[in-house]
Amino acid sequence: MALLLLLAAWLPLFDGQSLQGWDHTGPRPSFAAVNGTLRTSGRASAGNWAHTTREYEDFRLRFEYKLDRWAEAAVVLRAARSQRPQHTGIALVLAHDFHRETTPWITGAIMGVRSPKVTFPASWEQWHKVEIELRGSAFRATIDGAVVQDLDLQSVPELRHRLRRGVIGFPDMGYAYSLRNLEIEDLGSSNQYVELTNIDGWARRGSSGEWRAHGGVIEAFNGDSILYAPPAFQDFELTAVVRTHSRINSGIFLRGQPEGPNRGFEAQIYSPVDAVYQTGSIYGRSRSTLESDLEEQWFLLQIRVQGPRCTVWIDGRQVADFEKLPPELLRPGRIGLQLHSPDSRVEFRDLRVRAL
Repeated sequence: MALLLLLAAWLPLFDGQSLQGWDHTGPRPSFAAVNGTLRTSGRASAGNWAHTTREYEDFRLRFEYKLDRWAEAAVVLRAARSQRPQHTGIALVLAHDFHRETTPWITGAIMGVRSPKVTFPASWEQWHKVEIELRGSAFRATIDGAVVQDLDLQSVPELRHRLRRGVIGFPDMGYAYSLRNLEIEDLGSSNQYVELTNIDGWARRGSSGEWRAHGGVIEAFNGDSILYAPPAFQDFELTAVVRTHSRINSGIFLRGQPEGPNRGFEAQIYSPVDAVYQTGSIYGRSRSTLESDLEEQWFLLQIRVQGPRCTVWIDGRQVADFEKLPPELLRPGRIGLQLHSPDSRVEFRDLRVRAL
């Protein structure tokens, strides 16, 4: 009976005939159901990827992949629905390995961070089997039965603050590859998040501009105001996927109030990289080190506030850190979304908070 229950827990992620249960992110779709496989043509390249519509936190995943000649691929776990998913979740590399190197960019590596425990000979036009288990910060992966990763993500500084929950996806990296027999066992969630998706009951500071929520997106345009969510937090982690238009000056206010002198302090959203305080800055306190103009792109913004310290990440990379917030900003406060420009627009989605 126990064996039957275990087998019943595995569910297909791909039906072999359609992209039902999958979404495409990026300007040009390149994934399709082809002869029972989930296949990318490799013709859309950077910024294009297919991912599950559902998010997962703890799970077991298994699938098979086959690379066309010279292809490179990856599976991205717990990723944000942004245009650089490899930097927001845990990306396991699946490559042709023709170069015969041992680096964090070969099959079985955590992309750009950690080399695999074993290496593989060059391979294409062959099916390989991947099995992955993620439980909290414990990550284990095998390829063709060989253990390539077995670690505590908290022990690796570059991975410590990657998302704890997100979608599972496959990027188009410029060459064709195929996937089949995708199955998952959902092991549930151990973290408590407050989802900020419905702006009903939020309090507003400032009267100009328009705010609306639709399809899981909070959108603001053409004005000057701050919209505060109802819960108050003192120490917390905040994540949001953001997109800016027309060089909007925006931001997220932290530990603030909709009335009175305390607006809170601000994590800046402003795309020109040569601005005084560009995207990711802790306004007036720590300038962001971001060197990319992310205008018109969905990007992941992560903020951690604990005591007098605030740290900000953009697409998985730490860009600002400040440790001396004044006493008046240490008390619990509300999270506010800022609109601060005429004739421009900002969008927020997947906005969630976890108390520390």
